[in-house]
Amino acid sequence: MTVRTRRPEKIGIRARLGGMVETEERQQALLTVLFIGTIVIVAIILIGALSLGWYNDNLRPVGKVGSQEIAPQMLRDKTSLERWRIARDENLITQAQIAGTLDSATANSKTTALDSQSSNLATTALDSLVDDIYQSQLAPANGVNITDADIDARFQKEISDPEQRHVYAVAIEPQAADATNGPTTAERQTALDQANLALADLNAGKDFAEVARTYGTDAKSQAGGDLGEQTQLTISDDAFGTQLFNMQQGGTTQVVLGGDGIYRIGHVTEITPGAVNEKLKSDLLDNVSEQSVRQLLGFQIGAENLQAKITNDALAQTPEQVKLAVIYIEGLSSGDANTADGEIDYSEIVFAPGNNLDTAPDLPADDPAWAAAKTEADAVFAQLQAITDVTERTTKFTDIATTNSDDPTSQAGGAVGFVTRDIPPTAVSDALWNGTFTKGDVIGSIKGDAGYYVLMFNERRASPEDRVKQVQDALAQPNADFNALAKQFSDGPEAADGGEIGWLTKDSLSADISDKIWALAVGGVSDPLELGGQGQYFIKVEDKATRPLDPNQQATTRQNAFTDWYKSLRDQAVTDGTITTVTPLSSADATTGGGDGTTP
Repeated sequence: MTVRTRRPEKIGIRARLGGMVETEERQQALLTVLFIGTIVIVAIILIGALSLGWYNDNLRPVGKVGSQEIAPQMLRDKTSLERWRIARDENLITQAQIAGTLDSATANSKTTALDSQSSNLATTALDSLVDDIYQSQLAPANGVNITDADIDARFQKEISDPEQRHVYAVAIEPQAADATNGPTTAERQTALDQANLALADLNAGKDFAEVARTYGTDAKSQAGGDLGEQTQLTISDDAFGTQLFNMQQGGTTQVVLGGDGIYRIGHVTEITPGAVNEKLKSDLLDNVSEQSVRQLLGFQIGAENLQAKITNDALAQTPEQVKLAVIYIEGLSSGDANTADGEIDYSEIVFAPGNNLDTAPDLPADDPAWAAAKTEADAVFAQLQAITDVTERTTKFTDIATTNSDDPTSQAGGAVGFVTRDIPPTAVSDALWNGTFTKGDVIGSIKGDAGYYVLMFNERRASPEDRVKQVQDALAQPNADFNALAKQFSDGPEAADGGEIGWLTKDSLSADISDKIWALAVGGVSDPLELGGQGQYFIKVEDKATRPLDPNQQATTRQNAFTDWYKSLRDQAVTDGTITTVTPLSSADATTGGGDGTTP
């Protein structure tokens, strides 16, 4: 008898898997394995995210200038250095104001500038750092080299109390006959002539106090010009302060035109260096390492010295210049038939129904808001009509327009300016163009689509085409006097000076007209030239000469020479990849190192 063993039944995969979880213990084991696996995966993701964040915050460059990479930490250090400087200078301003060496107006102006610098720092720090680095790289090729001694000296200056200088100054302010419009070209030239005489007397050895009393126009000058001990921060005008603190003891500045329009000459008799302030030093190094500070200072010194080199080279030039006078005709020739009726300058006060210009056109004519607006307009018109003095009436009109008008022109005291007939609402145009008025007449109340208008007539003039033709005809007369015609026809502020605008270099003229002006002989007058999209100029060349820059031109050169020189170089560096940057860090990132760094 044959004994056969029983073959096991085939068990499918579902049955085998089912067997694995038949018991509660097996189920729990599987869940534990799955849970651990999930934790491992989450941990890997978190570690990856943290690693990426750390890389972005500390290693990933936010820019590159030549071979110099800008790491996030360098940008944070730049931002911290600038914030430390702002805090330091704000404290010095407060101390100077308390000590009485800085008046409140100047202190407020300087503090406002620092506040603006601070609020913009998060968005300007990267560009500023890029410029410092690139300019320091350009410096050697332009004869500017920075040494370790230069960096040591600057570091000591940064962490020291401010240097003090005993300063004498004579200030000569142009005297404007028209306080509203300010000094004319001739009035500024008179002040400059006085400043040049003062400088000549000082160079001849005359006593500074005597010269200050002779030529100065302010109380300090009249008292001898002794300003006492000053820091650079306490000098009211920044351009003047820079000149004073860049010269040697015993030196005298040239004539300096300040940003406030005042001509000044300064003299320094004593220099007291500032001592190292350990509190300043510790505050700085608590936030930025000394190594990083020195690196940033090296970039900045190279940039500053390059700027000074380029600017001083420009100031030293004696270029060919032309002395010009102009007749300016405001408005552009359009050929539009609407200009045939000329232009009218007027002001307006607008009373809209419900004080809303946007909804007024859709209101029914019998809506009570229209009647209320008319009542307001009629009352204001009657109030203004009752004022017989034109100056007083004009002042009152401006006040009411500023506070009560529902039109955006209220921001300009109701002033609309010169317009052609097609610009205002039809009812307003008809009232202005169909009547005969003199300056200061009030007109009203006039119903327009969006409200009731009270108007003040200021002036009527011919169209730009007609006024240009008038000038052309007048200039064509034998022995035409250009300066007299400028006083008669010019719409520019230089009209009072017979159109005189002084000496200009070729570079200071816009490229589209410089060749045309230089082609004119002395005494020649150009055809009308459109400039700035606002009007046309007749330009006369009164003289030509090769001459040094005068103080007015020097002020412009100090402001623009380096920027004009550098712009094309920087643009090219961006184009060819010498300068590359990514989106700058956010405000929080730039100051604290948080966030995800930069985004390409």
